[in-house]
Amino acid sequence: MMEIYIRIIFFILGLCVGSFLNMAIFRVAKNYKLISKKQKTISKQITNNKLQITNKNRSYCDYCGRQLSWYENVPVLSWIVQKGQTRCCYNPLPWEYPIVEIIMGILFLLNFQFSIFNFQSILNYLIISLLMFSLVFDLKYMILPDRTNLMLVAGALVLWYARNYGDWSYIYSGLGSLLFFFILNRIKIRGSEAMGMGDVKYALFMGLFLGWPDIVVAIYFAFVVGAVVSIILLIIKKVKKENPIPFGPFLILGTVVAKIWGESIIKLIYNFQ
Repeated sequence: MMEIYIRIIFFILGLCVGSFLNMAIFRVAKNYKLISKKQKTISKQITNNKLQITNKNRSYCDYCGRQLSWYENVPVLSWIVQKGQTRCCYNPLPWEYPIVEIIMGILFLLNFQFSIFNFQSILNYLIISLLMFSLVFDLKYMILPDRTNLMLVAGALVLWYARNYGDWSYIYSGLGSLLFFFILNRIKIRGSEAMGMGDVKYALFMGLFLGWPDIVVAIYFAFVVGAVVSIILLIIKKVKKENPIPFGPFLILGTVVAKIWGESIIKLIYNFQ
């Protein structure tokens, strides 16, 4: 019975972290000047104390600037009760809010279920959170923030030192991935870079985190799935040929697939030879 309670606690913790990530995504987007003009005006008014905000660090409505009450910030439940809109001015809330929160709850629960609670598992919670942040941010704004990539690289290095120190294949894998994606970055397609620098920096984390040969599985998965999804989007006319498609989400999904099933996939490939 106690274990069930602990699982519930970790699931709720994941929901709360997901809610925090949604807020962090908006604030980082504001720093990158990616938010709408109306949201910029609200943010500026709050900064200049022109709105009745008691605590600038607490959440506020992106549309009218009203300070949100605690019950308007309950993960998933608030979105459902408010029918996907703000309580104060009835503007639509982003659809990804409850999705991110639920996925984070599930990921935290799975990490608790399949790992021993120690320093490494705590670091895994941090990496999971950063990966979710990067995935959503790149999907929305086509940017993998430098600070997030830096934190991921730092986390991967700490994990390597704690778990695999002396196995330099992880370092070589990271540097090799960095070089490979940097070369891709230099390639121009229709005058644009084939790979963004955010993807290049993320590749360093991939190599450090996965090591050899799992990094190959991750990259192969990312390119294949990315190509298939791009073709489908072109066929159904959701995007045009000249429209760039963020590649970061495919790299992140490839990282997750390789981390969980990389060894099994490699064994399966060898068995077919």
